[in-house]
Amino acid sequence: MASKKQTQTLPHMALWATAWEVDDRPLRVDLGNLTLVAARLSHEWQLNYRWHAREEKGGFSVDYISATAEPEGVINRIAMEAMTGALKLRPCLADRPVVIRPYAPLTIPGRHKITLYVSTPLWLAVEFSDRVKRELPAHQLSDTWMGALTGQGELCYGSHTHARLDRDMLPNRPFRAISPITIHNKSNGDCTLERLSIPAPFLSIFAQDDQLVTEPLSITMDAEKSEGVVRIGKLADATLINRPRKTSDRGILISTWENLFA
Repeated sequence: MASKKQTQTLPHMALWATAWEVDDRPLRVDLGNLTLVAARLSHEWQLNYRWHAREEKGGFSVDYISATAEPEGVINRIAMEAMTGALKLRPCLADRPVVIRPYAPLTIPGRHKITLYVSTPLWLAVEFSDRVKRELPAHQLSDTWMGALTGQGELCYGSHTHARLDRDMLPNRPFRAISPITIHNKSNGDCTLERLSIPAPFLSIFAQDDQLVTEPLSITMDAEKSEGVVRIGKLADATLINRPRKTSDRGILISTWENLFA
């Protein structure tokens, strides 16, 4: 259990690994734009949450606050017959694919292979027991459609990213997870990448060098077949923090061209 005098001195990864005891003082969690306060009553948990326009200035902190603080956001009440005295915090990825949009279109010449480093916002999972939890996004993302407007497609979340080619140029932010994505353009012509769909529900979250990361992705673009093949790789020298929401056969996903790229 975390000591109420030590919360601010814990590193980010230790905040995720801690069981937080909540009794007379509510627990406040700040993750990215999200502020959440969890209070424990008799047979009831209360979650009070709201989002601020912190954007990239947000961080990750956990601390106890005064019980007399007035609620300022949405209140979610969770009634439980058997109450535990502690809760756990878990980082999650989105429950839908996340469509990332680089700050400028990126051209990949034919028969070339490049590796991008992108980051996507986290979801905060608050676990009260093995079967009771609530999830909230660190940033409120907009809905977007990926695919043909009159054909097959899927509802996704939209997010902006710098899509760096140099990993060292991507800042470490505790409210986002970094994914290395290798893209192979098998066609003879150029491909201009304006949007790319990331299969977030199929990715795990790992801790590596005080940063949350996912498995590497390898995407093969085949213009002749009008499809993309996504392979989820393995990650070495990292600690598993949370498993994926979904699993795929042998870690391979095949999607139509327009459902992956735009």
